[in-house]
Amino acid sequence: MEESTPKKGIPVALVAGIAAVALLAVAAGGWFGLCAWVRDNGQLLPGAVAVDDRGETVAELGKLTREDALSVVSQEMDQRLDTRKLTLLYGEGRRLEFTGELMDCSPEAAVDVGFTAKENTPFWKLGALWLGLADEPNTLSISAAAFTPEGEEQARRMVQAVADELYVPPVDFTYEMGEESVTVTPGTDGQKLDADALLTQVEEALAQGERELRVEPETLPGAELSGQVLHELIHVEPKAPGVDEEGKLTPAVIGLSVNAEEAQAILDQTAPGESCTIPLEYTPPGTNPDESMFYKDLLASVTTNMDGVANRSFNVNRAAEFCNGKVIQPGEVFSYIDTIGDPSARNGYKTSTGYQNGQTVPMDGGGVCQVSSSLYYCAVYSNLEIVKRACHAFSTGYIANGLDATIFYPSLDFKFRNNTGFPIKIVAYTEGNAWGKLTVQFYGSNPEGIYVKTERYTLSSTPWTTVYEPDETIERGTTKVDVTPYTGYEVDVYRCVYDANDNLISRTYENHSRYAKRDKKILYNPADEGPWGSAVDPGGQPSVEPAPEVPPTIEPIPTPEPGPSMDPGPTDPWGIPSMDPGPTDPWGIPSLDPSFPPEPTFPAYVDPVPTPENTPEGGDNPVQDPWEG
Repeated sequence: MEESTPKKGIPVALVAGIAAVALLAVAAGGWFGLCAWVRDNGQLLPGAVAVDDRGETVAELGKLTREDALSVVSQEMDQRLDTRKLTLLYGEGRRLEFTGELMDCSPEAAVDVGFTAKENTPFWKLGALWLGLADEPNTLSISAAAFTPEGEEQARRMVQAVADELYVPPVDFTYEMGEESVTVTPGTDGQKLDADALLTQVEEALAQGERELRVEPETLPGAELSGQVLHELIHVEPKAPGVDEEGKLTPAVIGLSVNAEEAQAILDQTAPGESCTIPLEYTPPGTNPDESMFYKDLLASVTTNMDGVANRSFNVNRAAEFCNGKVIQPGEVFSYIDTIGDPSARNGYKTSTGYQNGQTVPMDGGGVCQVSSSLYYCAVYSNLEIVKRACHAFSTGYIANGLDATIFYPSLDFKFRNNTGFPIKIVAYTEGNAWGKLTVQFYGSNPEGIYVKTERYTLSSTPWTTVYEPDETIERGTTKVDVTPYTGYEVDVYRCVYDANDNLISRTYENHSRYAKRDKKILYNPADEGPWGSAVDPGGQPSVEPAPEVPPTIEPIPTPEPGPSMDPGPTDPWGIPSMDPGPTDPWGIPSLDPSFPPEPTFPAYVDPVPTPENTPEGGDNPVQDPWEG
């Protein structure tokens, strides 16, 4: 009989494995489906909570749809914005309040945070979070809010008002140039508030529920001031006069600067906001090797008569010799006393007469003022800057009133500055004997062809009187003139500058000159009973003889011959151009015409100290007052 072969069955282990895999597949598919559903169900994950600005939970938002979550968040936000206030602190105790009414809630921002967190959660984890198998809280701030359009406009106006109130513009330093120094006023820093940035800060602070916000403006620095900066601003490089490529004269430039280190030291010691004074440094412009090219133009000239007194004429000649050939460089100040020296006997001058306390007395150097007056005349007509000048105590007679200049060694000098761009040479000489003439001329460069005229106004004249005084030393039956007279004058002078085409460039006040009156004094012997008629009254007292009234016309004393002049047009007897706005006196000097506008304003005047002057020895003065003839 045949043996049968038994059938082989499926191993139990394999079947169990297949079943397990099937179950796992089913489970995995179910989990995958759960996670996909959670991802797409439009609901927030469990654990999403709304928190306020203090971080406290105010609502559970898990498993809510977007609409439900927006409704919950909006309700919570509106309740908080209605009572929200922000106080802006600024300036010196200033306050400004902003309220939540300017804003509108933005629940979308908070809810979007929750849905964004859901999108960023790993896919496999979505099911676990949904089933509560995992815990991952998600806080959504409900402080998110923004200005409404109307609220933003109102807040912007409020912020701009604060910015305007806090704004302080920076003040740059200023400086004012003087002759010897510069006055500097340091600047100050300013401040500014950025209105746009502050508006953003206010919005964020309100949204976050902050109660106070302090703001500080930023500093706006003023222009930097230092000694070096001031040096660079003021510095001018010196330049000698010369000739350009076209053969035209070029003026000199005087160097100007401040010492940077010295200026810095002064600035460091100056309190904020206070001014300080810093000395200026001048640098001569240098000279051109061929200076002869600069002395081709006669700028001004004057010739005056000497009075016939030998010693006085000697002194005039000696002073003129010291001045002759003197060159004044651009910017240089000419000093008459420094040029002629001490006008005393020890310096080669002779004794003549001068004025002291209104009296004529012997004095060394009498006559040197005729040269200083001629220099002043030429300085005015050369349009130079007058640094120091005083008129004589009495009218001189040798030069027109208002155009004289007295000196008294060593306290009273005559000075002028060469404010042109070219060197100036003085030519001064005398001709003839004691009755000769003095001529003073200024030579320089006048490429623009300008010239000067003067307007002179006699504001008043005070006639002298004759006074008789007894003197027992006088021989009976005779008299002696002890004091020569002078009429008093007040004169104003104006300087008028014209261009080459006769157009008036400027009219400036030059000076106010006051010349004192001095009475004529005659001595007589008191024993005389009056051989001169009314010289002595019956009581034995001298009578006073008034000076004769000024006749309508009078022959003036001999006048100086004018030297070469640049002035076109008519001149008066002195050779001085005159613009005559009204009637003239016998000298051809314009009198003050009330119709001439404007009426000058006179500065305070101080009588000059007594000066050495030109009265001949013995007391007789041939250079007499014009009214004496």
